[in-house]
Amino acid sequence: MELHFFEIPKFRKKPIGEMSRTERWLAYFASQLDEQEAEAMEATAIKDAFRAADLFMQNEEQRLAYVNREMAIMDYQSDMNACREEGRREGRQEGASKTALDIAQNMLSLGISPDIIHKATGIEKAAILKMQS
Repeated sequence: MELHFFEIPKFRKKPIGEMSRTERWLAYFASQLDEQEAEAMEATAIKDAFRAADLFMQNEEQRLAYVNREMAIMDYQSDMNACREEGRREGRQEGASKTALDIAQNMLSLGISPDIIHKATGIEKAAILKMQS
């Protein structure tokens, strides 16, 4: 069994006569072929793909469903990215807060006054006094 990975955005088009069968398909998927070039090819499968795409685009209901699905996917990805960023931000805040509390606890154990701990960590004096007791 073999797996081949093609990076379509990196594909660079050559003259059709110099392309292999795989390169022709890459050109098709990279939207670097037009219908006239496809008609000039002997590859009937690529011609069929162009015809199928044309038929699909002529059907307004199918085209609208396709566009709606693409928009839903983009919305989902955008929402997921926003949620991830929010989670990272909350995690950083929580981590910084725990770190400040740990530092304050250590400073208290060293006998440092609550006023200095407040200045050093930004933690409210009332919270520091609660930790002290």
